[in-house]
Amino acid sequence: MTELAVAAYAPPHDLSAADYNLASRFSIGDNASLVKDIRKAGGSHEWFAKQLKPSKVSDARGKAIASWFPRLHDSAPTVWDNIKKERYSAWEYGSDFVSFTLSRKIVTRRQVHEVMSDFWSNLLYIPAYEDRSTPWRYSYDTMIRKYALTSFTALLQHAIVHPAMSGWLTNSNNVKTGINENLGRELLELFTVGRPAGYTEKDVKNSARILTGFKVEVFDGFRASYSPSDHYTGRISVLGFTHANSSPDGRRAVQAYLKYLAHHPSTAQRIAKRLCVRFVSDHPSKAIVKAVKKAYLRSGTDIKATLKALIKHRDFKRAARKKIRTPVEDLINSSRVLGIRPTRPTSDKAFARQMTWMCASMGQHQFRWPRPDGFPEVSTTWASPARILRSWNIHYTLGAGWWDTKNVVEAKRTTFLPKKWPRTLAQITDHQARMLLGTKASVDVRKAVASMLDEPPSRVYTSAKDVEEWKYGLIRGTIMNAPKAMLR
Repeated sequence: MTELAVAAYAPPHDLSAADYNLASRFSIGDNASLVKDIRKAGGSHEWFAKQLKPSKVSDARGKAIASWFPRLHDSAPTVWDNIKKERYSAWEYGSDFVSFTLSRKIVTRRQVHEVMSDFWSNLLYIPAYEDRSTPWRYSYDTMIRKYALTSFTALLQHAIVHPAMSGWLTNSNNVKTGINENLGRELLELFTVGRPAGYTEKDVKNSARILTGFKVEVFDGFRASYSPSDHYTGRISVLGFTHANSSPDGRRAVQAYLKYLAHHPSTAQRIAKRLCVRFVSDHPSKAIVKAVKKAYLRSGTDIKATLKALIKHRDFKRAARKKIRTPVEDLINSSRVLGIRPTRPTSDKAFARQMTWMCASMGQHQFRWPRPDGFPEVSTTWASPARILRSWNIHYTLGAGWWDTKNVVEAKRTTFLPKKWPRTLAQITDHQARMLLGTKASVDVRKAVASMLDEPPSRVYTSAKDVEEWKYGLIRGTIMNAPKAMLR
């Protein structure tokens, strides 16, 4: 059978190589709905431009996800009261938040916004399940989502002073009579300029001093406030930033400081490099990092302008399938391309709940990285043999519908199989590869499927009914285990 004959049976939602490249970077799985949106927009770049205005993208299902987890909407004092009186635990609140996050990644049509919310959440990182920040964690996520496509300045100015951040990095204990350097140090080291900027211990202390006054009643109601009497006053100097800082209410000084850091060339370099590592390759060229940095600074830290510069660069266009999907990305992509969608959970067996354990089994429990630097963005972290084997098992399980779960919608086999029959096994394999990978099946993939079924590629199937459920699952699982499926 020739390549031309096989290609003739491609499903109608194939994307061009260029469109697939952009979609695979800035979505988490190019399912039929996404392809439809891209085609309707006139191409991936036009789709991307529309996605940069998420409020203009209708997303009823995505919005509804938050209503599935009513506990998330509890005020911080209510959360603490429930935990203290053992109505609910911090673990249950964290579990709701993680289930919400994973479900939204699958369902939402605002994929670029979702991807960027994840990116910033991993940079300005706060874990779930963590005692000092749990009551404010969902509020922090809402803030990240609000500013994810605005400017890094606005995002930083809201993230650093948020009660969840004050709790997590103990800035709630930072007062003029007892300076706590934790947040002041991480602000410089992890969130903005980085160590190469050359800040000193004096800079760290001043960074902490200017952040005094933000209070959270940790383990005592978790109410948040600002206390002028606890704010350090006096001239502050950090990496060229100076401020009289003479007012007991130091919030204006803080905002000026954070704006300075957001616009600092070292911050621009770190943000540009991190974006390129996430969306291009583990080792991006100096040229693309320089172009992204330039756009970041020229636009006044505007996120949309920065992303536009990234996707227009020739290195981005050449970077197809150069990044290994993280376990979370792998699960979300698999669910989306396999036609699996969670519904409102009614028990721990719900798919929305079970996704947490699927990710954990592959080595990444969403929002459980223990340090403030967030999950590694480089692919090598996620390329261990153990991780790959566990991903393969998940692919077979999802492809065949073997995971014991409830509250889930799965696409019918007939919607994923060819409409016209008879078809050879090779043609069916190619059809599935185009559906799941966005590309035709390689010779190796066809051979692997044939080997798994112990049938020759020329084996003829006269109808969809001939493709038994166990065969259907093995075909899909084997295709999803191909190297191309693990890459974006």
